[in-house]
Amino acid sequence: MIRFAACAAIALFLSLAPVARAADAEGGVSSRLIEYSVKTKLKNYEQLTLFLLQPESGKAEGVLCLSLLAKDPDEVRAQLLGKSARRSPHRALAFAAERNLAVVAWGAHRLWDPSRNWDELSRTEAKKIDSDFDLVANAWDAGIKYFVKNHGLPAGGYLMMGSSGAAQYAQRLALRRPERFLAVHVHIASSFDVPVKKGASLLWCVTTGENELGYARSRRFFRAARDLYFPIVYKAYPGLGHEGNAKVTALGFACFDYALAEYARATKLNGGKPAMPDWADIFSSAPSVADVFNQAVYSKFDYLCVPVEFRMLLPEPLRARWSAE
Repeated sequence: MIRFAACAAIALFLSLAPVARAADAEGGVSSRLIEYSVKTKLKNYEQLTLFLLQPESGKAEGVLCLSLLAKDPDEVRAQLLGKSARRSPHRALAFAAERNLAVVAWGAHRLWDPSRNWDELSRTEAKKIDSDFDLVANAWDAGIKYFVKNHGLPAGGYLMMGSSGAAQYAQRLALRRPERFLAVHVHIASSFDVPVKKGASLLWCVTTGENELGYARSRRFFRAARDLYFPIVYKAYPGLGHEGNAKVTALGFACFDYALAEYARATKLNGGKPAMPDWADIFSSAPSVADVFNQAVYSKFDYLCVPVEFRMLLPEPLRARWSAE
């Protein structure tokens, strides 16, 4: 009787604890996948489910966050396991594995108008959107705190990426929880939230296509962010619409590697304690200035060749990748 009661108690505990769902008997990726859900307090988005994919080493040297286009947690899980009909984020997973990064992923749920920027909304509309996504950001952060406390995840220095509607989610999250992030890459977001000063603490890579419907909105975000001294690498690819390509991916990963290198350097200078790069100093010292409209790069001393609205400082390690055609 005692043995039965003990077994029942253990079974109850296991049913309540967030655990990985094995995709097959061999384990593999599924054996390293942990799931955790948090209530959001929103009626139309009651729960946010986060997935943590631990590196094979068991000890992550950093974190890559994936905002995914997925209708529910099952779809997120399927994408991470490579069993989804939707395109798998295999390049991102390979990038994380090569750098011994943990992966945190979730499905993007839209709570805003994807066809309008912050500067196209009424004050009432903007207030409602901000209020709703603030709750989402709080839930997301609660999930991160759970992973930090219970699974050894670093507390900050995260990378994050998202495309299309998932990019809209990612940039809104980065603006609300910048203390968690080192760098973010958003591609073909189509619409953007208002840049705020605290967003200047992380490196931004914003990519789109010149044929993308939100191209003009992305340029307005770039100018507004740059005017707040965001360290931002903006690239609009000629001939590209609402899609991605290998060059977009390569630029995003180049920005991530650059951010990780600067993070390591700042940490070393700080006696081994994690420290964020001084992005303001790094970008002000950049030797090149890019013309984001005419797709040209000049010496910083020739900045007058570039109209003010198209002018972007470009660190040397990213010059060749940004210029790649």
